[in-house]
Parts: sequence; structure tokens; C-alpha cells
Amino acid sequence: MEKDEKDKKNDSLRKKFEDRWERYRMYSCITDLPSTSRRYFVIGFFDGVLTILGMILGAHLSGQATAEIIISAGIATGLALGISSGWGAYEAEKIEHTIMMREKQKAMLVKRSSAVSKAHTFATYISSIIHAIAPIPAAYIPLIPYFFMEVEDALIPAISIGLISLFIVGALMGRISKRNILIAGLRMMLAGVITLAVVSILNPSHL
Repeated sequence: MEKDEKDKKNDSLRKKFEDRWERYRMYSCITDLPSTSRRYFVIGFFDGVLTILGMILGAHLSGQATAEIIISAGIATGLALGISSGWGAYEAEKIEHTIMMREKQKAMLVKRSSAVSKAHTFATYISSIIHAIAPIPAAYIPLIPYFFMEVEDALIPAISIGLISLFIVGALMGRISKRNILIAGLRMMLAGVITLAVVSILNPSHL
């Protein structure tokens, strides 16, 4: 008897999961959510890594860098960047999805469509959450060496880890888009190198 009840409960949970998964797939098809989510992930990750690398290099160039300051400022910056990115994405996506929803409803010759409305609301929240989350771990990756190394020794490993993480994300995006993985990764890494070069040249300590 207990086994039958357990089986029924498992079947019910599986059915709920399948229903929600099908709903997610339907919402994704209506709003092209996977494409938007990938863009926001790449943009957020890119911003997180480059922002922290710029901060780290600037701290070292100032001559006042300490591991405590870099870690504290890096964590705070990562969180602020995540909140800013997520909030900005939500405001932008809300406008865009409202426009798209109205266009779809007009094309369907209906004033309201519950499925279309829910799909675009769902896409707004998911894309915003992805854009909010992506910069935070990305920002923390270059900070790792400062937890284990002296501040003077941690700069090169921090920059290396940051650039490698950019290469990996670029390569993954290249694979998804069926482009040359090596070139896609190097393009992302090159952006990091250029950013660090600009920070070095224009840093106030050199002016």
C-alpha cells in the first residue's frame, strides 16, 4: 500500500516536471529565450572579468594595492555589477517584450493571449536573472590568487586566469555558433588584453 502511494507521488512529481518543462519549451519558442540568454550570459561574463581585471591592474599601478583591499573591492564590485546588470536588463527586456507581445497579439487578431503574455513575462525574468548572475562569478575568478598569494605575486596569475576564462567562454560560444573555436576564444581574450593595455596607458599614475 505504501509502495503504491509512493509510486503515485513519484508519478505526480514527474508529471508536474514534464508539464513545466513543456511549458518552458513553449515559452522559449515564442520568445527566442535561448538566444537572448546566451547573449546576456556572454555580455555579463565579459563585463565581470574585464571590470575586475581593470580594477586589479589599477590598484597595482597606484602602488597602494593590498590583497585585502583588492578582495574586498572586487567582491563589492562584482555584486554591484550583478545588481546593475540585472536591473538594467529587466528594464530593457520589459520594454522589448511588451512591444513583441503586442505585435504577436495583433498578428493573432486577439487583444489578449494568456500564453503569449506569460511567455514574455517569463522571458523577461529569466534573461534578467542570467544577466544579473553572470558577472558575479566572472568577477570573482581573477580574485582567486589573492586569497593564497602575496599581493605582488598574485597579479600575473590573476590576469592569466581572467584571460583564460574569457578564452573558454569565447570558445564555447564559437562551438555553439559552429565557428572556429580557437579564433572565437582568442577574440574574447584579445578584448581583455586591449582593455588592460588601455588601463595601463591611461592610468592616472602615468599622467
